[in-house]
Amino acid sequence: MARIARNFQKVTIKDVAKYADVGVGTVSRVLNNNSHVDPSTRQRVLSAMKELGYVPNPHARRLSTGTSDLVTVITPEMKGDFYQTLIASIDEVLIKNGYSSLLYPLYNERKYEALRKSSEILLSTDGLIVDGVSVDKLLGDIVEPNMPVVCLEQESERYDSIMVDNYYGGIIAGDYFADLDMEIFVVTHRKAHELESTVFDERLEGFQESLERKGRSIDKIYYVPLDWESTFEVARRIFSRYKRCAIFTTTDYLAVPIIEVARTMELKVGKDVRVCGFDDLPIAQILEITTIRQPISDMGKVAAEILIKKIRGKARDKVRKVILKPELVIRET
Repeated sequence: MARIARNFQKVTIKDVAKYADVGVGTVSRVLNNNSHVDPSTRQRVLSAMKELGYVPNPHARRLSTGTSDLVTVITPEMKGDFYQTLIASIDEVLIKNGYSSLLYPLYNERKYEALRKSSEILLSTDGLIVDGVSVDKLLGDIVEPNMPVVCLEQESERYDSIMVDNYYGGIIAGDYFADLDMEIFVVTHRKAHELESTVFDERLEGFQESLERKGRSIDKIYYVPLDWESTFEVARRIFSRYKRCAIFTTTDYLAVPIIEVARTMELKVGKDVRVCGFDDLPIAQILEITTIRQPISDMGKVAAEILIKKIRGKARDKVRKVILKPELVIRET
């Protein structure tokens, strides 16, 4: 093979695989010093690395030991206390078992494309936990076939998944609102691209279905970005016209500014205005917000426990789905 002048910093495992005419997994196994690689193929890969000037990054070098004691956690974003609670619960289990976590948030298309172009971050880890992003649709072609993977908040045909029944959470919120003699509004977030979670849509669907069963309906749905500024503006619009109403927000994060605006407009929250969130984040507990509690910590712990079993070869082969149930928590709002 003729030497090609390349900037070694830009050479990736995919470049090596293409040049050696092998799969990315084969290159990974060569880096792992895996014995299940044909000697001639191994030599071709090593020669390709030399010709291209490929140098493994620090994470990839750790593969030569056969284990990195590292678990990569991929999330769609890192807004609010939800992810802090989730990651803390995952880390609690990982640390007890001698592992540490590497967080990779896919909060925009550039981060996603960077992951696709350089899959070394996935090759340098013992296992993968993916929250809110479809591994089957978006990561299936870059995740190694033998990589231990657990999905959170997304169902998968290929990997174990841990989910909260968000539709059921919407149902119990709707059951609660159906008995309130008020206009009913929903403030929620609409999925804008594939990297966002579908949980808000599922919660809204369940809420709507519950109301319809009881002969009620949503008077208006307000879609907002996941930021307080936009939600403040929506709340002002609602309360400038309605002095008595019930509002369901598909996350506690959106309930907080609504409650604040109601109070600044001298409306009595819990009497004139009823608000119910979703998640039971720490802020909901502090502000005594009625909410749908989802077991965030349990979800993270179960995911980490299952992943460790898969890494150690102790998990069952059959793909399984664990569904956790939310519950209504009635407080002051």
